[in-house]
Amino acid sequence: MKRISLYGVIASVSTIVRQFVLPNPFECFGNKASLINWIAEPFIHIVAFLIVRNFYISGSAPALGSLLYLLAHSILVGVLWLLGLAEFAWWSILLAVIIVAAIGFGIYKLSKLGEEVF
Repeated sequence: MKRISLYGVIASVSTIVRQFVLPNPFECFGNKASLINWIAEPFIHIVAFLIVRNFYISGSAPALGSLLYLLAHSILVGVLWLLGLAEFAWWSILLAVIIVAAIGFGIYKLSKLGEEVF
C-alpha cells in the first residue's frame, strides 16, 4: 500500500487553491483576462519560486517548501489583483514596486541582523 506523504497532501491542496480559489488578477481586462492570465502565470510561478528559494533550502522539508510556495504565489496574485482594481494605473504599479522593494529590503536587513545576533 502506498503511503500518503504530507508533501503530497500540501502540494495537492496548493494546486487546488491556486486553480480554483485565487482570483484571476487580470479581470479588469474583460474578455482577454483568461488569455492574459495564461501568459502571465508562468512568470508568476517563476517569481514565487525565486522568492521561496531565498528562505528555503531545496529538499530540506518538502511540505514546508510547498506551503511557502503557495504563500508566495498567493501574495503575488493578491498584489496583482489589487493593481487590477486600479486598472494597472501607473501610480498603482509604482506604489506596488516601492512597497515590495521596501518589504524585500526590510527582510534582507532583518536577516543580516539575525546573522549578527546568532
